Amino acid sequence: MSERIFFKKILCFFGIAFAVYIIIRYMMPLVVPFIFSAFLSMWLYPVVDKITKKTHFPYKLTVIITVLLLASLLFFGISGIGIAVFNQVKRFTANMPFIQSEFDVCVRKICKCCDEWLGISGGKAYSFFLLGADYLGENWNEKILPFVTDKAWSVCQGILSVFIIFLFFLVGTWLIMEEYSAISKEIKNSDIYKRISPLIDAVKEALGGYFKTQGIIICVVTVLCTIGLFIIKNPYAILIGIIIAVLDAFPILGSGSILIPWAVIYILQGRLVYAAVIGVTYLLCLCAREFLEPKLMGRRTGLRPIYMIMSFYAGIQLFGIIGVILGPIAFVVIKTAYTIIASSMD
Repeated sequence: MSERIFFKKILCFFGIAFAVYIIIRYMMPLVVPFIFSAFLSMWLYPVVDKITKKTHFPYKLTVIITVLLLASLLFFGISGIGIAVFNQVKRFTANMPFIQSEFDVCVRKICKCCDEWLGISGGKAYSFFLLGADYLGENWNEKILPFVTDKAWSVCQGILSVFIIFLFFLVGTWLIMEEYSAISKEIKNSDIYKRISPLIDAVKEALGGYFKTQGIIICVVTVLCTIGLFIIKNPYAILIGIIIAVLDAFPILGSGSILIPWAVIYILQGRLVYAAVIGVTYLLCLCAREFLEPKLMGRRTGLRPIYMIMSFYAGIQLFGIIGVILGPIAFVVIKTAYTIIASSMD
């Protein structure tokens, strides 16, 4: 490879990365609901078209009924889960004194074991823990609590924004579906689409595979964890199940970051049956991910664990917490676009 081509490829990579950043940072917020509407319409259109041909219902009426059914399912499904999670958070807050007491007993037992294993005088490990707890307590009162209070209004605004986006998403889906054939033909006949269609198809396949896989695995892990926690009669089964499932999507962390220490704590407390249930739950979650991920996603995204971590970190640094989602999207788009454009330079 000549130096000229090499530098061209370097410039190409940084140019693509910069363009993707500008699009995600400044343009995507303006069209987010309509992007989701377009993707949903691509999935719904074959279904609606098939129903129309079999039932001989008017196409527009079928579209309205489908969108209303979808809206109802999403609304009641999200509301049901939201209410259950809210009730569990409320119960968790009310039981905080008892939880703190149980936690202190558990910490004392662990510290006692650490004293014995390390051969240090009794109570040293617990003293170190108390020093750390005092430091965290000071930071909680001085920094964390004011920060949480300041952000409370932002969270309320965020919920309102999500509701507005949801409304535009539904209206967008309805309008796109009504004229799907005409819009699809118009886009496919445009010169821009003909030029970038290989890139669009590659990105669509990669991102579709990634999000479909993660969505299915998160649902499966949520169900497995919730059932496991219900078996041991944990009152926060749904809430903790969702948290573990979301963590499971992160490389390195995974469901084991919560379930393994939890099982160890139960063993130290002498609650071996509970430890066994948590251990089996972890193994089932691990097997579900190891089995489903290669089956559903294969090698379509090229998102190796190290690339995932890098894309998460870069996404969070550039876009905040939403970068957990936007980071992998940006990575796939940059990688796919660079591969296609760089191959034409050789």
